[in-house]
Amino acid sequence: MLEVTVEESARDGDAWLVRWRLTNNGSSALHVTSAWVPHGRFRGASGRVPLDLRLAPGEETSLALRVFASEPRGSVVENAFLILTTNAGRAFCRMRILFQPDPLPVVEAVTVQPIESSADAAEP
Repeated sequence: MLEVTVEESARDGDAWLVRWRLTNNGSSALHVTSAWVPHGRFRGASGRVPLDLRLAPGEETSLALRVFASEPRGSVVENAFLILTTNAGRAFCRMRILFQPDPLPVVEAVTVQPIESSADAAEP
């Protein structure tokens, strides 16, 4: 199981540098190969970012991405996502973004869409 928490959000020029803590709470190694933040009001500055993060069971690491966000103080952006491609599938980290005035991402849920094998994909 993948746990995702937000470590910090800090101004970085015309964007924000958001740092997430990724923890592999599962029993198998986890390989994260890409990340992106696709929401229109909380969008990654670089589109999909290729990665090579390897986490053994119980291991954690930090992931920092530049994000564009510009909302008035008190605004809330619902259903923003950090999406990670992993060897276990695609991980969707659903967030609510609070602007106080800086964006404060709050991870609400992490779900993993498993990778379909070619045999599974062929079945009706």
